[in-house]
Amino acid sequence: MTNSTELAEPVVRHAHADEVRAAEAVAFEEELAPLLLPAHRLAVGMLLDRGLAEDAVQEAALRAWDRRRNRRPETQLGPWFLGIVVNRCRESRRSRWARVLRLAEPRGDDRSAPEEDAASRMDMRRVLRALPEKARLAVVLRYYLDLPSSEIAVLLGCSENAAKVRVSRAVAALRAALNVSEVPR
Repeated sequence: MTNSTELAEPVVRHAHADEVRAAEAVAFEEELAPLLLPAHRLAVGMLLDRGLAEDAVQEAALRAWDRRRNRRPETQLGPWFLGIVVNRCRESRRSRWARVLRLAEPRGDDRSAPEEDAASRMDMRRVLRALPEKARLAVVLRYYLDLPSSEIAVLLGCSENAAKVRVSRAVAALRAALNVSEVPR
């Protein structure tokens, strides 16, 4: 025959596990919250579409939560999470459905901006789309997110000097495509 303390023990352990999971969720959310805006800016720069970017960041946050135990203890959340965002953006761009949506996308959806400004943004989007993915990522990380070369290197999986070279070459390609002699820093 079992006594009442033996029956209550699993219930107490279960309640404690729930409290630990809830505390872990709160801690993860607090650590992730300041990264959501930079992640969104990164996704917009890669996908050139705010709606797709929001979806990519949301899916990346869920993926980060699901894989939080895969993160090495010494790894900062920022580069790890932005890496997940980059991968999610790549997956989004590779999907067949994304290609169909891009073909159906209406042109000139910036009605509220002055014509000249809208034309400049459309030119930049066109040129960014034409850049190879790694070059576009380097530009977005440097100029949209204002990340230092050391963090860009981590996200690109290369040395700091190689990251600087990628940014420099991408900017040169942008200059050539836009016929611009100087790009502001």
